[in-house]
Parts: sequence; structure tokens; C-alpha cells
Amino acid sequence: MIKGVSKLPIVVLVVILILVGAAAYSLMYLVAPTQTPTATKATVMGRLVAFVWEDFTVPEVFNPLTEKYPTLTVENSIFTSQPEMFAKLKGGFKADIVSPCIDFLPRLIEQDLLQPINTVKLSNWENLFKSIREYPGVWKEGKLYMVPTAFGLQAGVTYRKDKVPSITKWVDVFNPAYKNRVLILNDARIGIVMAAWALNYEDPWSLTGQDLQRIKEFYREHRDVILKFYESDIEARELLASGDAWIIAGSGPAQSYWLKSEGIEAEFTLPEGKGIGWLCGLSILKTSGNIEAAHLYIDYFISEGPQYYYAYEWLYGPTNEQAFKKLPQEKIAESGIVGPETLTEVLPLIDPPNLDEWLQVWEEIIAG
Repeated sequence: MIKGVSKLPIVVLVVILILVGAAAYSLMYLVAPTQTPTATKATVMGRLVAFVWEDFTVPEVFNPLTEKYPTLTVENSIFTSQPEMFAKLKGGFKADIVSPCIDFLPRLIEQDLLQPINTVKLSNWENLFKSIREYPGVWKEGKLYMVPTAFGLQAGVTYRKDKVPSITKWVDVFNPAYKNRVLILNDARIGIVMAAWALNYEDPWSLTGQDLQRIKEFYREHRDVILKFYESDIEARELLASGDAWIIAGSGPAQSYWLKSEGIEAEFTLPEGKGIGWLCGLSILKTSGNIEAAHLYIDYFISEGPQYYYAYEWLYGPTNEQAFKKLPQEKIAESGIVGPETLTEVLPLIDPPNLDEWLQVWEEIIAG
């Protein structure tokens, strides 16, 4: 869910018709969700605008939904970054559904852009992990504002084992021996937190202005090791595959899984057990004109079929407990997919109170 280079939103109008020749994978896992909200199924119709990551529009998952509800027209408007999404909604863009992550959810609530979700209308709600259903960040004043659909780790380190002996501490990433071999994720929050860990700060979200200046100086002193501040996961792993880079700082476990599939010995680690967890999901916008369909849409994406697909093919942590249990153990071991308990063991991705100061300092770090 954490994306790379921003692009202009792409609007794809999908008129839902009964399709034939669906892929075998889709038929096996997606056509028949475990439970169906029968009352909603009988009445759902009309138009639904989903303002979402591209993930929610892939044919393997989307086509079975269109087959199941032929009287519903879904218009997918795709965003490629959360700032882009937030700016467009603040600018007056109207939709029924949006797919935020936990760090941007408070902004949407504060701007009064969301309406509460009724779990009674979600037949798969009880199939989610209990810790996911009760995750504090998705609730406010007893009302649910986001149904989690995926989670995982971020701000870890992926490195080539044939080039780097080991990474056990965050300061190891900045070893002078790795001159021009380190990729740092171009994200102010994650980039500053990683340097804070290297400097042994215990509570990175509470950094003062003086602390931020110290981190800027730390980056200046270790600039020689940085090949690039990267934005695209694809670009980062290709640079590691080519041997131009040896270390990706700010990655999730999927990078090492991909590299291993290409025959490259790579390792993902959370130095000193420190990393950042992400949690993303679906919310209903106040501008929704089709509340029943909005709930059905959410219910479908937390059902077992789509959840299994995203876990097996995209390596996202599934919020549906039954989907998680069906994953082959070897897949979990190879890919680094984690259970939801990990979210309580790592730092949550949030906005620090002095975010504007963080952004300014990060711009200065990037500029060198």
C-alpha cells in the first residue's frame, strides 16, 4: 500500500456485467466468499465511486465482484499517494469509498470527510483478527471509521548477503564501507526515524527541533554511503538486483522475497527489533450516495477470497484470520508475512506533532 512515484489519478469506469472466462485462480478463491450479506445482495444497485489504491482494481479480485453484483456500476478513481488522495478530497472530490492508511485516517476524520461504518452490515467483520477489529486507531469516540484490509512492516532493512555480512544495528546501515551502496526511502517520517534509531533515540515521534538538527547533521556526515533517496520499490529492488546498491533502508519483507525469487541472496531484518508497522483499509466518505453498496464493497474486500489473494500474491498481511490460517507455512516463512500481533511490537506509522518541522528538515537533508 505504500506507493512510489506519484501519477495523476486514473479514472476507470467499470460497468459491472456478468463476465465469462474468468481466470482459474479467481474462480477457485474469489467467486464464493465465505459469507454473503444476503439482504444487501438483494438490493444493491446503482453507482458506486471508489477512490482507491490500484490494488483494489486488479482483475483477479475485482472481476468476481462484478460478476456477483451485475446491477451495480463501480467507478474506480485511482490515487498513487496519500497526500494526493487527501488533497483531492479536501478540494471537493466526491466518492463513496476511500482507502486510507492509519497515518492519514486522523486527517480525514478531523476534516469531517468520513462517516461511521456499521459493522452489522459486514458479514465478514467477525472473521477479522480480534486485535485488528479492536485496533485503537480505526475507532474514534466509539465509532468505526476504517475497516482494515491489509497490514505489514515498513522501515526495515533489505540487504544483499553476498555484499553485506550482516545488519544488526541501525547504525550499521551507515557504515562507511558501504559508500554509494545504500538506498534510503524518500519519506520524511521514515527517513528521520531510521536516523534517530541509529543515534539511539528511544522515542522518535517526540523529536525536538534540536534533535532534528542533530539528525540532519548525521545525514550530512554519512552522505557518502547514500546512493539515492528512492521513491519506487521497483526501482530500489532493481538497483539491488544489478549490484549498484547493496542495502535498502525503509523496505518491507517483500523486497527480499522478490530478490530471492530472482536467485539473489537477500535478507530482510529489523535491526535491534525496531521497525514501523503499517495498516490500511477502507472507509466510507460523507459524500456517499450509496451506503448499502459501500458496506457491501468493504465486506467483499475483507472476505476470505480477496484476502487470500493479496496475502499469497502480494504478500500483504491478511486481516481475515481464516485467510491467514490457509496460507502455506512455507509461504509465510519465505515471504516474511507477519501476523497482526507484530503491529503491537513495532512503532506505528503516525504523524509527529511537529510534522511541518520534520518536512522542512527532510527537504534540507535531501538537498544535501
